Amino acid sequence: MKRFLIIPILIILLISACNTNPPTQSIEEALGKVVITSNVNNAEIWIDNKFSNHYTPDTVSITLGSHSLQLKKIGYSSPSQNITVINDSINTYHIELVEIVSKLVLLEDFANVSCTPCVTSNKIIESIQHSYGKEKIAIIKYPTSFPSPFDPFYTANKPDSDNRRAYYNVNTAPTIVVDGLLRPLPQDSNMIKQRIDAQLEGKAKFKIVVQDSIISSNYTVNISVTLLDGSEISLNDVFLHCVVTETDIEFASPPGSNGETKFYNVMRVMLPSNQGESLSTLVLNQQRYFERSTPINSNWVKEKLNTVVFIQNKITKEVYQANSTF
Repeated sequence: MKRFLIIPILIILLISACNTNPPTQSIEEALGKVVITSNVNNAEIWIDNKFSNHYTPDTVSITLGSHSLQLKKIGYSSPSQNITVINDSINTYHIELVEIVSKLVLLEDFANVSCTPCVTSNKIIESIQHSYGKEKIAIIKYPTSFPSPFDPFYTANKPDSDNRRAYYNVNTAPTIVVDGLLRPLPQDSNMIKQRIDAQLEGKAKFKIVVQDSIISSNYTVNISVTLLDGSEISLNDVFLHCVVTETDIEFASPPGSNGETKFYNVMRVMLPSNQGESLSTLVLNQQRYFERSTPINSNWVKEKLNTVVFIQNKITKEVYQANSTF
């Protein structure tokens, strides 16, 4: 009888632990709602220097925490503002946009139809008007009583002409005054341009909008004025002037002894008077409206009428801003 040897076999199973990475889960970041308003609609809303694809006024969902907020729109400026977005809370932010208004320079010219040097200065001024354009410069020509007191433009309106000449203490023709302060040599085109360029670099403290219309035999001017920056300005000394001018006035023969037959930007009347109107009650960023009207003189060509409006400090004579209907 065979005997079998039974040998127990111990089977040891070594099971090694399996380390597995759990699948990545999409965790939605917590968001807060922010209501953004402004004084200007349809301004782009930028969060952390990135356009949010939203426009004012709107509600934007933003991750919690601190962010930078800025509004952008052509023709306006806005500083960046730090905001904090809190969970379970609707935050409201209002940002004031400031309209970017360019400085417009006023050039006032004192001349006479019998002034020989005025021929040269008139050509320079006409060239300057074309090169700078109505967006940068407004021009008014005031007739003087010298060298000839019979200048037809002067005799047509002596009070306004004399008042403006006396205000600047003008005793010679031609005389050019830029923004009430600067007096470049009338025959030096480079000096005149340098003075204009220097003034154009200044900051506009006021915005002026002016429109004109002719109804029947009346010429009407509508003006809006906005104070943009009242720093270092005493509004009690600030006045608004409205000057109706006529341009491209042409004579068949010279009305004076200097041979000129065509004249531009001639002052016809100052409204409501040559004293101007006080702007002492202006409020920052609020528009104030004026309407002025005058009967159209039979000697005027109504299609050639325009108005120049400017804001001037009566004491310092500085012209802060100008505009025209040209």
